[in-house]
Amino acid sequence: MLRLGDEPLTPAVLAAAARADGPLELELTAGARERMAAAHRTMAAATHLQDVYGRTTGVGANRDVQVDAEEARAHSVRLLRSHAGGMGRPLPPDIVRGTLVVRLAQMAAGGGGHRAEVADALIAALAGGPLPELRNLGGIGTGDLTLLGQLGLALEARGLEIQAGDALALMSSNAATFASAALAWHDVAELLDAGLGIAALTFCALEGNQEAFAAAVADARPLAGLVAVSGRLRALTAGAPPAARIQDPFGLRCLPPVAGALDWALRNLHDVLAVEINAAAENPLVAGEEVLHHGGFHNATCALALDGLRLALVPFASLSAARLTHLMAPELTGLPAFLAVDAPGSSGVLITEYLAADALARLRADAAPAVLGTVAISRGLEEHASFAWQASGQARHAVFHLRTVLALEWLVAERALRMKGIGGGAPLAGARALAADWDPALEDRPLGDDAERAVAALPALAAVVRSVIGGAPH
Repeated sequence: MLRLGDEPLTPAVLAAAARADGPLELELTAGARERMAAAHRTMAAATHLQDVYGRTTGVGANRDVQVDAEEARAHSVRLLRSHAGGMGRPLPPDIVRGTLVVRLAQMAAGGGGHRAEVADALIAALAGGPLPELRNLGGIGTGDLTLLGQLGLALEARGLEIQAGDALALMSSNAATFASAALAWHDVAELLDAGLGIAALTFCALEGNQEAFAAAVADARPLAGLVAVSGRLRALTAGAPPAARIQDPFGLRCLPPVAGALDWALRNLHDVLAVEINAAAENPLVAGEEVLHHGGFHNATCALALDGLRLALVPFASLSAARLTHLMAPELTGLPAFLAVDAPGSSGVLITEYLAADALARLRADAAPAVLGTVAISRGLEEHASFAWQASGQARHAVFHLRTVLALEWLVAERALRMKGIGGGAPLAGARALAADWDPALEDRPLGDDAERAVAALPALAAVVRSVIGGAPH
């Protein structure tokens, strides 16, 4: 049972709930329900004393158009119908489930004036049957209006009677963006740890120099991510073969600062999400006895954090692709070029460089900053947007390409270790065991199936790495 309202929802708990199998049991605490009830009373009273955006007025450029009191309920229904864009592909279940969980956590803060019945309808949707279908077009980072409009209509179709004020209170949120971002954060954090494990395997195959991971080197430049990654790499490479060189290529030597930058970007996104998924950001906002109109729903901070994360993926993946190339170089491995074993001129694993280069090129495209976008809508009144929804979608897409690059490096590192007949040290025994049933054949052959097996095993590899380094600190 997931309880919301007393303790903050964390990104890790959100990601786990979003990917739960089957119905999700959730409840709001008594404190959350009391906050919601008090805010609802304040909001209802305010509509008799002042103009309240979206309740006694239209929205957007219609903010000055008055709505008669007797039309308040019908106005709320019309807002849902007009904002439920319903275009694009249906969102995957984990994002839909995560959206509902985030919206409930935000409602529990008691700032939107929500009715308890709306929260109960969301809880029932999580617990009792197929999730609502939400289509993905329309979010621009100033509230997920189209998605949450669709959600409101889905709740109505399941028996919720929409009342005055329900529509804008429900739609005034970036819940879908935060759910999507939390899933991207979870996946990238997993891939960072898996990637460090793979880099450690490559380090052993290339007989790298551990001085690059030394505590004194990290402490001389104490950036949090660099220090953390250096410590993890020291743990993962303990017992590695003696160094073959005084100084390694950048793929190994520069891994702490590059992976450290990704670690920092992950921590930054985590800290943003830890606030946003629990925050009352509805417009208008109930604050004590006041009803305040504002622009706090603007999602600039999350958009920037997501852009930073995707940009940090590129150098991390680039170093993985570089190490893939190093593994094919006889002067670094002492093995045949391209780890080939057939007749002279055989290509071995040469094609993995092409596959990695393709995935890396697509990853670079996904890294384009979303915040560079511009917009002017609603007759020019809303002249800016963060495009955080696009940033979160790009992040989830980038995860796919990062998995490809890392899996290819793992495939080739495992081949090199087998050909050299070395184990890689005790910390990596679990990683080697995950590859024990991979095809042992070394002759020239298609490698796609092997790479897909490596992709599928990345979460298990991350778990192995975390067992060595002591948890998931991102």
